[in-house]
Amino acid sequence: MIKLHAHHRAGIASALALSLLVAAPAIAQQAGFPYTDENCGVTTTYEAAPERAVTLSNNATELMLALGLKDRMAGTSYMANLTISPDYADAYAEVPIIAPLVATTEELIEAEADFVYAGYPDGFSESRHTRDQLHDLGMKTRLNTEGCNLGPFGFAELFAEIGSVASIFGVPDRGAALIEELSGRLDAVTRDLEGVEPISVFIYNGGDTTPNAVLGHTLLSQAVAAAGGENIFADVANRYGQVSWEQIAEREPEFIVVFYSGTASGQIVADPDTELGQARIDLLKATPAISEVPAIRNERFILVDSVKGQPGPSTLDAVEAMARAFHPDAFGA
Repeated sequence: MIKLHAHHRAGIASALALSLLVAAPAIAQQAGFPYTDENCGVTTTYEAAPERAVTLSNNATELMLALGLKDRMAGTSYMANLTISPDYADAYAEVPIIAPLVATTEELIEAEADFVYAGYPDGFSESRHTRDQLHDLGMKTRLNTEGCNLGPFGFAELFAEIGSVASIFGVPDRGAALIEELSGRLDAVTRDLEGVEPISVFIYNGGDTTPNAVLGHTLLSQAVAAAGGENIFADVANRYGQVSWEQIAEREPEFIVVFYSGTASGQIVADPDTELGQARIDLLKATPAISEVPAIRNERFILVDSVKGQPGPSTLDAVEAMARAFHPDAFGA
């Protein structure tokens, strides 16, 4: 048996402690890996957190920034001329904007993306790039599950989405904290609206000859419900679709949520709030078939752009704004 003198033992102990200290960040970084992500029929295993993520939609961008992942982002795309939430503006300013529309395959390659995250389905398509095509280029992908969901999509599904993205990047604690914050805000609105009667709401998504509606299987429909409203087309088991002016007149909505993105016919709009939001209000007011609808007679409209209306952390901003618009008396207005 070899015996060590005390100072030798102390030296070895110190060296061991130092080696553990040096290794600690690496060990912490790998905590939770490998992680297997089951997403919209695609199974992806992560041995480590992505380092050069690119987002293909504004709600995907905000979700990542809300998780404090700006340092893992190689770029963003498809904000068009919409405005990021003030909560994430500073972080957003530090991430390269790759494209005002959906980043192309070439732009993703140039950014050396290792993870591509789309907040809604048109980020991945045959006309742009499929998930398989990006996988073949060495890029892992994720689609916000509202985009492939065949059933209703509510806040539980949004919170699950946050948890999944947080796990992909090895920050489940941040995911839990964000979910707790958003849940708390949702609960606060519920308390404020206790005892109020829901009002009927049409969620208008453009269209003149034939109106487009936001239907029952969207988070925006659930956000309307959380705000003390009831989507007049919540019974239609789909995300978006065409309805008729006659159906709107028959269902007599008391309020209209005007939903819009930052593009029209695939082109960027200079001022979406005016050119799409206000323009849609003007069109509704000029449509004879719905002139007697209570929302039209009383000019009760609220604008919700896709930053707030697509599933992401800013959906809670939409809930709070709609609740105050639908039920001002509940908030002392």
